[in-house]
Amino acid sequence: MKKDSLWTRDFILTIIVGFFSGLVFYSFVTTLAVYSMTYFGASEGLAGFTASIGMVGGIAGRLFAGRYMDRIGRRLFAIITSAISIAICLLYFLPGNILTLLAIRLFHGMMGGAHHNVMATSVLDFIPVSRRAEGFAIYTLCYSFALAAGPAIGMYIASAWSYEALWLLTCGYAVIGTLILLMIRFAPSVFTNEQMDELRSRKGLDGIIEKSALPLSCVIFVLCICYSSVSSFAEAYTRDIGIAWVAPVFFVVYAVTMMSTRPFAGRLIDRRGENFVFIPAMVLFSVGLAAFASAEVVLSSIAPVFIAVSACLMALGYGTILPMGSAVAVKYAEPFRYGNIIATYFIFVDGGMGIGALVLGFVAAGIGFSNTFFISAAIALGTLALYWRIHGRHHRRQKVDVV
Repeated sequence: MKKDSLWTRDFILTIIVGFFSGLVFYSFVTTLAVYSMTYFGASEGLAGFTASIGMVGGIAGRLFAGRYMDRIGRRLFAIITSAISIAICLLYFLPGNILTLLAIRLFHGMMGGAHHNVMATSVLDFIPVSRRAEGFAIYTLCYSFALAAGPAIGMYIASAWSYEALWLLTCGYAVIGTLILLMIRFAPSVFTNEQMDELRSRKGLDGIIEKSALPLSCVIFVLCICYSSVSSFAEAYTRDIGIAWVAPVFFVVYAVTMMSTRPFAGRLIDRRGENFVFIPAMVLFSVGLAAFASAEVVLSSIAPVFIAVSACLMALGYGTILPMGSAVAVKYAEPFRYGNIIATYFIFVDGGMGIGALVLGFVAAGIGFSNTFFISAAIALGTLALYWRIHGRHHRRQKVDVV
C-alpha cells in the first residue's frame, strides 16, 4: 500500500502561515529591548522585561485558546487572532512611554500565543495519523526558520532604516499570513454534541489544562528550565571565558542540526514509538550541557570545539524532544481534546523557559555559569527517570504502524 500523503495543499499553506506569524513574533524579540533603552531610557532589566513580557502574554493567550477555540470554531478563531495581530502591529507607531509599549507587547503576545495554539492544533487534521510525528516535526520547522530570519531582518531594518520601517514590515508579514490563512480549508468539526457539552461544562483550570497532557508537559517543563540556562546566558558565558565570537556560532550550529535531523526523528517516532527517540535524546541533551559547561575548563584553543559539539548534541536532544512532545501527547487522546492538549503543553514550555531564566540567573550569580550548566546537565539526565516513571513505561510497546 502507498504511504499516506503528507504534502497536501492545506498542510503546505499552514506551514507558510506559521512562518509569517513566526516572523512577526521573532522580529520583535531582539529589537524591542534596544528600542526601549534608546527611546524611553529603560534600564537593562526593564528593557529585558519589554522583550519577555510577550511570553507572559503568550501563556495567557494559550489559556484563552485552549478554552474557546473549538467553541468559536478553529477557522474563525484563527482569522480573528491573525487580524487583531495586524492591528496591533500598527499600534507600535503610537507609544509615547514605556508603559504603553509594555501593554501593547503583552496584548500582542496574547494574540500570538492564541494564534499559534489554534494553528498547531489545526495542522494535525492535515497530517495522516501514521505520519503524525514526522508531519508535526516538519510543521514546526516553519518557526525554526522564522527564529533564524526574524531577528536578523529586524535588527537590519531597525539599524539601516528605522523602527517605524520595522513596524510596517511586521504589519506586512501579518497581512500576508492572514491572506494565506483565508485560503486554508480547515477540517470541519466532527465533535459530537456530548463532546461539545463536555468542553462547555469544564470550569476553571479544568477547562484549560488537559490532564492527559500533564506527564509529558511536566517532563518538557524541566527540560526547558535546563535549556534556558544556555539560551539566556550563552553570550555572557562565552564572553567571560574569552571566546565571545562563539556564541552566535553555537546558535547557528544548533539551528542547522535541528532543522536537518528533526523530520528524521519524527519518522523514527512514527515507526518505533517515542521511547526509541526520547530516551537517547535526553542523554544527548545532558551530555551536550556538560560539554558546554566544560568549555571553561579545557584549553582555550579547543573550547570553541566543545561549544560547537554541545550545540549539535543539544539540537539532537532538546531540539528533538521539544516539538515532538506535543505530537506524542495527542497520539493517545480523542480529537476534541487536541486544543487543550496543545495549550497545556506549550504553557509548560513557556513557563519552563521563563522560570528557568529567572531562577538560574540567581544560581549563576552565586556559583558561576559553568557550575550552573553542570547542574542543568545533571537535572536533564535525572529527567530521564521522571519520563520513564510517568510516561515511558506505560507506552514502551505502543507505536503507530506504518504500511
